[in-house]
Amino acid sequence: MSSKEGSGGFRKRKHDNFPHNQRREGKDVNSSSPVMLAFKSFQQELDARHDKYERLVKLSRDITVESKRTIFLLHRITSAPDMEEILTESEVKLDGVRQKILQVAQELSVEDMHQFHRAITTAFL
Repeated sequence: MSSKEGSGGFRKRKHDNFPHNQRREGKDVNSSSPVMLAFKSFQQELDARHDKYERLVKLSRDITVESKRTIFLLHRITSAPDMEEILTESEVKLDGVRQKILQVAQELSVEDMHQFHRAITTAFL
């Protein structure tokens, strides 16, 4: 072991000599520069696209869950008198699924559907 390494076995790195959390002076960024304005607009566009993707993923999961619940509800039909109640309840659940599919269609009406196909594919398989 050399004298630089010390007793712990770790060498002191060059960047350890600099104080932590110190900003470089004189490098202020002009927030009204064209480059910064362009990046802010890109940031807003990407944030909006990400938010839309997340909304579509949530709608897709909701469609899948409600569809499964409706299927399991329909599997419970065993007796004739209970059948009408189950069918009306399943119709209400299917209306909810239709509304969510309509929401997906509205989200994708102005966008290229292929940009968001991974977000909605599982609901429509």
